[in-house]
Amino acid sequence: MAGENDRTGSYSLLRDGMIIVLLVLFISLNAQARQPEFRKIFGSNMVLPCERPITLSGYASPGVTLVLEINENKYDGITVDAKGEWQKEIAPLSAGGPYRIRLSDNSGAETVLENVIAGNLWLCSGQSNMAYPVAGSIDQPATYNQGHPFIRLFTVPMRAEINPLDEFIEPVSWQAATDESVKGFSAVCYFFAREMIDEDGIPLGLINASWGGSAIEAWISEKNLEGIKEYERKVVQLRQFRNNKREAELAFADDWMAWWKNSSDQGSVWERGVLDKEAEWKTAPLQDWKSYPDERLKNHHGMLWFSTSFELDSDLATRKAIFILGNIDEVDSTWINGKFVNNSFGYGTRREYPLEKGVLKKGTNQITVNVLNTWGAGGMTGPANEVGLRFEDGEFLTLGADWHYRFIPRETGLPPRSPWESVSGITGMYNAMISPIKPLTPEGVIWYQGESNAETSHTYKELLTSLVTDWRSLFEKRLKFIIVQLPNYGAVAISPVESGWANIRNVQQQVALNDNLVGLTVTHDAGDDIDIHPKKKWIVGKRAARVAQAFNGKGVADGVVPAVTAINKENTILEFSPPLSFDEGEKEVKGFSLCVANKPCVFAKAVQEGSQIMINLSALPEAKTLRYCWSDGGECGLKAMNGLPVSSFELNLK
Repeated sequence: MAGENDRTGSYSLLRDGMIIVLLVLFISLNAQARQPEFRKIFGSNMVLPCERPITLSGYASPGVTLVLEINENKYDGITVDAKGEWQKEIAPLSAGGPYRIRLSDNSGAETVLENVIAGNLWLCSGQSNMAYPVAGSIDQPATYNQGHPFIRLFTVPMRAEINPLDEFIEPVSWQAATDESVKGFSAVCYFFAREMIDEDGIPLGLINASWGGSAIEAWISEKNLEGIKEYERKVVQLRQFRNNKREAELAFADDWMAWWKNSSDQGSVWERGVLDKEAEWKTAPLQDWKSYPDERLKNHHGMLWFSTSFELDSDLATRKAIFILGNIDEVDSTWINGKFVNNSFGYGTRREYPLEKGVLKKGTNQITVNVLNTWGAGGMTGPANEVGLRFEDGEFLTLGADWHYRFIPRETGLPPRSPWESVSGITGMYNAMISPIKPLTPEGVIWYQGESNAETSHTYKELLTSLVTDWRSLFEKRLKFIIVQLPNYGAVAISPVESGWANIRNVQQQVALNDNLVGLTVTHDAGDDIDIHPKKKWIVGKRAARVAQAFNGKGVADGVVPAVTAINKENTILEFSPPLSFDEGEKEVKGFSLCVANKPCVFAKAVQEGSQIMINLSALPEAKTLRYCWSDGGECGLKAMNGLPVSSFELNLK
């Protein structure tokens, strides 16, 4: 009997041990189980597309079965795949709401989205004029400063990545449009929504993905950019950067230096810097260069060289060190003793660069920094006591004094920008700010950008066309686009000149005319010649809403379209659609010019009679192109019968 009791006791201990092991395993598995959740683009207070099928998606533990409930509708049997991802197409939702969406697993874990409504979604994107807030606009009705229960807001965090993201990295959320939340939201985007709701009453979800100063190439995928000749090498370098960062940086430096040698007669400044006593070096306090006692710098947007020299003994020259450059606005390209250190971008941000072995040397050393500034304050701004070398043992050699600068004429042009830079690099914003939106397909896009590409406007048509194609590939092949045309800004031409802004406007209209689902919002009378950020944003949003309605057959989608209807040796006749507004009789019209290759453009005499314009060709009989209002700044006199201004354009004559 004793043996049997011992055996029974052993079984009991074994059973109890197995229970404990199973309990620990159960607790461990539950601890590792993932809460069922939605992708970050889905959230409480959001707008889902109405009247069409929608695919919701998210994450949970692999193999788990989920249940999705939308008000009274229930979708069960949703299986999570091996990657921990799920998706489910749901039936179309009727416009309005609210809807409550509950996602749960068989353990009772759940995520609930509250106060969801169904309506239309628009993606608003571009640079600072799209980001410009409601609180800064001055022309809207007072009621448009208030929130609206049928508008919801989503702001995409500003971020650039070298690889496309499936998900946002930072926390994101949808907000109801309240009196407070609309203040900092995109004015153009919000006023567009107010106009649309006043027209049809359908709720609107607005996604604002904008970044001040951004170039269009930052918003286009790598795949689409590699097909554009001017960007082939940048794509190659970006791919190289992923595999070997330093090799890519040095390859870019070679391109930068080759560009400089082809663009300037100052030679290889980085090789000797301030040690070149024959060059014109002037004292440079570490502050905004516009404050220097140099008239050339009062309104200088472009580049300067900065340089200093210092002495090192043999001990310090062999130690590991970090060079602290201080705050730079905006782009620095830095060399020490003729060896490239780094190139980086930031609006007044601090730069710290670890130095490779052999960069420093015993005796006299020199640092040369090229700084590019395109807006606002510029240069090396210190503070001086933080500029210097920090050695591996903590010793700090201050180098904030005795800097000098060398002037670079604006005519030198603008240098190449690194492919991995945020605002002027390639594809970074597409990767981090557009790609994660994919699960929530918008009905359309409002695109307000072009200012940062005016200096290289010859590539803009191909880039803009590529962006439209690119985003349609990501979202939906019939995605609508509303392009906000650049307004007037800058110098008013008193004689025929080349104009990057006018060329961008012309390209924007051409792209719109070539695509039935691309429309144009004209703003040539809504700008400010001395402020790149005009404060009248309601008129832009209102006109964008008109274009959106025109997609449905209610109005004009492409602004005022000019066309040559007759031409002979002496004159050419233009017609416009919509027709021009006019007074009885003839009147002279300013702003027309004639151009032909290898000759300066000349102004042409033009007369309006009714809705036609007759341009006299005698000033340049061999002219190949006709331009109107070809200037960065200044308003143009012609208007159509619907009140829209006739913007810059260029037409072929032969």
